[in-house]
Amino acid sequence: LKPCGLRLRSGARVHSRPLLLPTSARPGARASASMDAKWKEGSTKMYREIFQETGSGDFGIQIAGGPLFRCHTHILQQSGGFIGKVRQFGKLLPREVDSDSVPSTKDYFKEHGYTSLLADLKSYQLSQPLERSAFAMNQGVDPKKPGYTTAHFIGGTTCAMKRFDPFFLAERYKVDCDCERMAELLRFVYQGQMSFFDRRPEMDRDREQLTQKMLHMCVDAERYSVDRLYEKLLHWFGNECYKVVGEKCFADAFYHLQHFEISVTEEFSRQMLIKTVTGDMLATRDQFRAVTRDPRWSSLPVEFVEDTLNYDGMPISSETEVLSLIERWNANADKKKDQIIRLLCCFRPSEETRQTFYTWLVNMGWLRPDGTLPEVPELQGLRKIIDGSVAKGRKPRMNQQNVHIGEEDESQAAANEVIFVHYKGTTPVASGTSFSLGAQQRLVQADPIRYAGLQRMRVLLSNPRTLLWNPEHEVFVGLSYGEGKYFGYLCSATAFSGIFSVRALASAAPAPNAPAHLTGSGNKVEFDLALEVQVQRANMVVVCKLSVIFANLTVTEEEFQISYETLDFGPGLSFQVVATGLMDDEVDVQLAWVGGGGPSEDMDPTVGNVEFDWPLEASADRRDSQRSARATRDLAALHLALLWM
Repeated sequence: LKPCGLRLRSGARVHSRPLLLPTSARPGARASASMDAKWKEGSTKMYREIFQETGSGDFGIQIAGGPLFRCHTHILQQSGGFIGKVRQFGKLLPREVDSDSVPSTKDYFKEHGYTSLLADLKSYQLSQPLERSAFAMNQGVDPKKPGYTTAHFIGGTTCAMKRFDPFFLAERYKVDCDCERMAELLRFVYQGQMSFFDRRPEMDRDREQLTQKMLHMCVDAERYSVDRLYEKLLHWFGNECYKVVGEKCFADAFYHLQHFEISVTEEFSRQMLIKTVTGDMLATRDQFRAVTRDPRWSSLPVEFVEDTLNYDGMPISSETEVLSLIERWNANADKKKDQIIRLLCCFRPSEETRQTFYTWLVNMGWLRPDGTLPEVPELQGLRKIIDGSVAKGRKPRMNQQNVHIGEEDESQAAANEVIFVHYKGTTPVASGTSFSLGAQQRLVQADPIRYAGLQRMRVLLSNPRTLLWNPEHEVFVGLSYGEGKYFGYLCSATAFSGIFSVRALASAAPAPNAPAHLTGSGNKVEFDLALEVQVQRANMVVVCKLSVIFANLTVTEEEFQISYETLDFGPGLSFQVVATGLMDDEVDVQLAWVGGGGPSEDMDPTVGNVEFDWPLEASADRRDSQRSARATRDLAALHLALLWM
């Protein structure tokens, strides 16, 4: 065998001999522990030889537009199907290599900033031809170099002399893969390690780059059948990714891996990927929150969400969180009833949560107050859920009690973010997300909003005790930001059955604005409120925008301003709900977060406008006459109710 780094001169005849391997690697021999250790040590040291032009490798991997890696067939065969996948995806090239047509490995690494790979190019310059040496005195082509030929374009190969090339390859393939990622794949094949695992980025840009490299390495490892690396990468995503790259990059990695499922080439790899994404990556509360509070949660397929909600180790403190996750998944109100019912089969009710589940179904209009189902074919699947046959034998999950002490504060803060407090006068009587709101009562968000970003809340108002919404009932849904300071929308029924109006109302305005209209049912209406809090301006004023969204279209939006001191040091912004004109009646209110906490460019609620074709002007006079008598009374009552804050 020729030593690494030594270039043979012309005239020396080299007989083709196989690479000498330990006895444990020869076919039919019994492997021992000592020989395996020697084999591993030898393959580790030979990794640096793949970059040398005079290396002993016989299997060439040519990067498209990049350098050539001279690998060793016997080592590649130990990794399983890697060498077969290179032959499958690569393009067969001639065995002889023209060094002038292949970029220098060292120059290519420097040009692309592969600093971690430059450390592996020790003694690289010794393997280069004389014309590439720094001591070359403008010499021409070396006539004694291996493979040199006197053939030219005029005479061709007639009477031409060609020197023997001892560095020709047994096979050479051109692959369309990133050079750095292929080098790391080969590092793992030779040494059983990868440099990306040792990186600990501190800047956001470095975290994003590491996340993208890890995702691409996972795709390449699965494509080229490097199974041990694929398993190690999935373990990294499930157990270390969140700590290394942070919440935002972890969520990006989760949704990229979920999308990668459709392009996995082998069923075994797909099952491993699903197990990691639905299990390990959702095993802790922090990772679970990062995924489920992301706006992309609503884009997941129903099969994937079903597998996630069926996971026994899902880090939730109560089964009622499953209902919130289903609401968030249907944030755009574009899911079919049978898909939502399919996810409701994942709910495991107990004696404490059964009534909450019934209230949720009643507010959705899928269950009558007397406990009977409407005669709708799509809702017949609810019978098995209500009678408990679907969840039979499955215990409700309360895995949040097993978190560490350091995670309890974060979990409690997450719970407070979605809790509203029910006040009767000035006395708090209940908390949660579903309420029956009466006269002189209000709902207030527990923790105020104090940061810039987007919050989107789903509001469902209903009165299942009557067939039609009482025209006297009006509900204010909006924000309060201090004593006697509020901004929001006044929701009420119109003269047309199933048509509701929303009017912007502010503490600084004497009367509501012109109404915008949306559709509901006879006794129920559902819409989203999107709050955009912008970054403070130079004059320390914070501009806010509150939008009403129906069927994923913006019905109306209004802007208002508050001071930076109010947002950061004062009372902040708190969602609140107040009803007027109820007398002895009640209105059922259900609130759920469907997005929030992210930058505005990631969660833009404004996607269009809504136009109605029916003649609203025909009923304008009649509506004015009906409300003229109670306009002053209702507004005064509403102002008094809001002043209780």
